[in-house]
Amino acid sequence: MSNQKKIFLISALLFFFGLLLFTFIGKNKPVNLAYITNQGENTVSVIDLNKLTIQKKISVGKSPLGIAIIKNKAIAVVGNIDSQSLSIIDLKKNQVQKTVALKTAPLGMVVHPSEDKILITSWYENKVIILSTKDFTITDKINVGITPSGIAFNKKHNYIIVANRDANTVEVYDDKNYKLLKKISVGKHPYGISSKGDFIFAANVYDDSISIININNWNQKNIKVGLNPYSIISHNKRAYVTNAQGDSISVIDLLSFKEIKKIKTGETPENMSIDLLNNRLIVANWGGDSLSIIDLVNEELITEIKSGLQSRAFGQFIYTN
Repeated sequence: MSNQKKIFLISALLFFFGLLLFTFIGKNKPVNLAYITNQGENTVSVIDLNKLTIQKKISVGKSPLGIAIIKNKAIAVVGNIDSQSLSIIDLKKNQVQKTVALKTAPLGMVVHPSEDKILITSWYENKVIILSTKDFTITDKINVGITPSGIAFNKKHNYIIVANRDANTVEVYDDKNYKLLKKISVGKHPYGISSKGDFIFAANVYDDSISIININNWNQKNIKVGLNPYSIISHNKRAYVTNAQGDSISVIDLLSFKEIKKIKTGETPENMSIDLLNNRLIVANWGGDSLSIIDLVNEELITEIKSGLQSRAFGQFIYTN
């Protein structure tokens, strides 16, 4: 065989194996989707976070706002404020499989770590509603403060944590018996809330601050951020805060408890989730009808993509499988 034929054969084999590898990687790349509630058009946008494109829009109830992902069941739960209902979305088919009437306005929601129940704040009833994820029937209710908004679950301490907007308080409940353990005064109108490890993080909309509470001793640090902070999450010794009227994200160093940076976003950023697969912060912009994609290595804006009219996505909205 001539050298020219050998080179041709080797090149053809390399191309063939390269094509097989590409196909294998493509088929086995994890599903990585954002489910964004669009309050102004009664839809949920399904966005491929690897390609940054909209796959589909799913029609749901009126004024969808809150969302939670039940990963092992491949289900998204969407809270429809004006319909006073839940839309249960099958994440494998990307279609609504069930609508659950609540007779109250669902706002914040969090899935219990066991995934056998979901906890939802009832904005008008001043309660947390607990539903079974088996059939989405109500199994219990907790009386909480005035206009409960954000809700979180602390896995380390097994605490349910609620932000009561008009009471200016954060309340901590025992997951076993739903008894109130601690009521903490924070800033004006706490809305978004999260909790990890030994800390609770609350965004106080009306005094442009956040409250960071140490669960071990209930000591509190209050830090000024941008205009109308709406939600807050922590990740790798940082806290990230959406400043709804500042069109920015405040970056908080959790070692010094100081704001160290602001990142520009789209118009009226409200809620966010961490894209762990791509190490990015995904921010839903209510006023911009868009998502801001932020690189968490450099803490800089990568791009902004359109999502839907009045994107809210209040909750953990990313599904990776």
